[in-house]
Amino acid sequence: MNPETKRTFKVAIQLCLVCSVVVSSLAVGLKDIQNQQKEAFRQQSILSAAGKWEDGGDTAELFKECITPVVVDLVINKATDRYQADDSRLETKFADRTPEFHDILDSAADVAGIRKREKYSIVYEVRESDVLKTVVLPVRGKGLWSTLYGFVALDLTAAADGAAGLKIKGLTYYKHGETPGLGGEVDNPLWKAKWPGKSVYTDGWEVKVEVSKSASTEYQVDALSGATLTSNGVTNMLRFWLGKDGFGPYLQNTLATVFPPASSTDAPVQGGADTTSRN
Repeated sequence: MNPETKRTFKVAIQLCLVCSVVVSSLAVGLKDIQNQQKEAFRQQSILSAAGKWEDGGDTAELFKECITPVVVDLVINKATDRYQADDSRLETKFADRTPEFHDILDSAADVAGIRKREKYSIVYEVRESDVLKTVVLPVRGKGLWSTLYGFVALDLTAAADGAAGLKIKGLTYYKHGETPGLGGEVDNPLWKAKWPGKSVYTDGWEVKVEVSKSASTEYQVDALSGATLTSNGVTNMLRFWLGKDGFGPYLQNTLATVFPPASSTDAPVQGGADTTSRN
């Protein structure tokens, strides 16, 4: 190998090393900022679903002012003070790899394609004069290429007569890997605007809300054009998380608290609706 070729290789190797050090340093140095931005976007998604987001607003201040995080025990279907909302053990990635923090779903129940359901989840309440008006629930499920992570907000104000009065306040997604222009249209404001006001349940708590190619009822939203599997994924995750294996029983208890039954003999769903922690 002649000297000129050796010098070329030497310069190339040195340049690669310098670039690697610079890129690595930037990645480490900016990690906290990236995490802060991700959390801000997630909070904005919660605010948007709840109808509380204001363009140009301070996300952290709006979230603190409008939203109350509550830890829910999905085994006994009630709020719990055993964990605080900022406990890292409640994050999905931790719960998925920690047996005592999740349940394995059988194939018949796992319509959302998530395999495991956490035992503890964080829901987000919107109150006015200490009266619960809206509940924002985390949802996730398989689309075509990815797991979609989002929030569905339920308006409780018209549900005094039961489950049929529950309406969707909003639906947002903050993380997914669906095809831009097709399944990625779950982010399209025009499609998201179709959700508010849609009914969710029958009087018997059967989940009826769905994405349909020919939406014509109060339970249906138009499917995403050219994205059948993503559209089906949205339906399936809502059916799961709003059903008996997700937040359905918790919502029943919540309604019983917001609108107490006239008869004292009416019993709440397993676990009641108080905030006693599970030991």
